[in-house]
Amino acid sequence: MTETLLRYEFPSNEKLRTFLRLADLFKQLSWFAQQDNANDHRAAIIKYFEIQEVTTRGDQKNDLLHELARFRSCLEPLANNDNVDQESLKETLDKLQASRAELSCVGVRISHLSTQNEFLKTVGQRSGIPAGTCEFDVPVYHHWLHLPAEERKHYLNEWIKPLLPYSNAIDLILNLLRGTAELNDVEAVKGSYQKDLQGKTFTLLQVFVDPKLNMIPKISANRYLLSVRFSGANFGSGPIAEIPEVMPFRLGLCNM
Repeated sequence: MTETLLRYEFPSNEKLRTFLRLADLFKQLSWFAQQDNANDHRAAIIKYFEIQEVTTRGDQKNDLLHELARFRSCLEPLANNDNVDQESLKETLDKLQASRAELSCVGVRISHLSTQNEFLKTVGQRSGIPAGTCEFDVPVYHHWLHLPAEERKHYLNEWIKPLLPYSNAIDLILNLLRGTAELNDVEAVKGSYQKDLQGKTFTLLQVFVDPKLNMIPKISANRYLLSVRFSGANFGSGPIAEIPEVMPFRLGLCNM
């Protein structure tokens, strides 16, 4: 079962890499912002600025709008197909339309949001400097960190709110893409596995591995050949796991 396996995902293009990075950062930001400790809220601020940094290049809004429209155009022809759950299809199409409408209303790019708030602008200018947000560097940040937890959470939620259309769109796209996975149980011989793709392309590659094996996958692929090589996890101390002669793992190819 994939629930007991550790999933590794490898995107095939830069746009999807950005989506995956942002999805991870949004998840961390949300978790830290919901806590009560000042250090968690400090971590939330750091994640907020990491999101800003990731989005300085490219146009995520248009990329997401394009992907939402593309997924909708792929799914719409399935209407009235007797082999498709029409209720689920309608629900998915409605989600795509709602996400597209929500994102279309966004007027400010993610990377520009902090410049509209003097507090965030001040903290952001110092956050890239090691230990640059000490109390003597940014007294107002020191004051904010000592506000009551509920007051800090209120501010965090205000700052996160403009990010939600992006976060929701990315989650929807990734969930739909993962739902297209063609899963196969395969084996690596002496840590190596190859698959002839016969000219087929994939958008997202998934490798599911038993974490108890302490094996780490490395991927290389083009439209003709997919190669997965495993090596033992190395944390700088302790023995490195030996590569099994034959190692089972699960492979998923996602594309839409």
